[in-house]
Amino acid sequence: MRLVTWNIHGGLGRDGRRDLGRVAALLQDMRCEVAALQEVGDAHRSSIETELADQASWLGRRLGWFVAYGPNLVLRGQPYGNAILSRFPIVHAQNYDLSVPDREPRGCLRADLSLPGGQSLHLFDLHLGLSGGERRRQAAMLFSADLLRDTALAAPLVLCGDFNMWSPLPGPIMRLLRTALRDTALAAPLVLCGDFNMWSPLPGPIMRLLRTALRDSAAVCGKRRATYPSVLPLLRLDRAYVDAGVDVLGCGVVNDPRTRAASDHLPLWVDLVPRATTSTLATTSTTAAVK
Repeated sequence: MRLVTWNIHGGLGRDGRRDLGRVAALLQDMRCEVAALQEVGDAHRSSIETELADQASWLGRRLGWFVAYGPNLVLRGQPYGNAILSRFPIVHAQNYDLSVPDREPRGCLRADLSLPGGQSLHLFDLHLGLSGGERRRQAAMLFSADLLRDTALAAPLVLCGDFNMWSPLPGPIMRLLRTALRDTALAAPLVLCGDFNMWSPLPGPIMRLLRTALRDSAAVCGKRRATYPSVLPLLRLDRAYVDAGVDVLGCGVVNDPRTRAASDHLPLWVDLVPRATTSTLATTSTTAAVK
């Protein structure tokens, strides 16, 4: 399956146009089955009187995909947050609050996917804070018993999104991720991807935390590519991490005139194969939305 993680900047491109149709067309052209998106919502209320005001639902209808939406805050009367779009049925969705006092509200959206052949996948899509201290507190929340340490997670797992990690140097957050994942009861594959916002080319706390438990898909494929800013990519903010239960077939960044114009981030794609597990998700619903 192909996963794309992309911070779409509310559909507002570098050309000043808010064009969700362009985002949808690009996702189709990337031939992905699942898209984990951040900054989904019209923060400027430019489309408040139109169907475009609900960006997640609009994208789902346009693509004909299943949708889960997890607003983290309301700006000018409009929801703003993370969205997961999937060609595969979403049988369960839940939004988790990762907010830190006196900082912008943040969250992590979970969607459980029912894949062909009886396979299942837990997909987590997050957008972390800008400061290192804020992200450390949010990493601790991630590995609570309610989130990634939930023993009920028996299927392969993907964790992706905008991590806002400016430095690629290993640091406390990456160390936390490694030890926490190693200690959990998760017996299934896991993928961690998204916009990491790591501005420094040097490994930092978040990378150190990730490395012990997860593998960088770009490193596995030998294709480390910057994703930000889209006009002249210098920083590899968007990433995808996988555990030993996932085989990475390919990884890359879509850098062309259209993607450079569509957002301030470039989309990252990963082709992966979750290995078979004995547990599957019960298909109780084909569409899920989180308010």
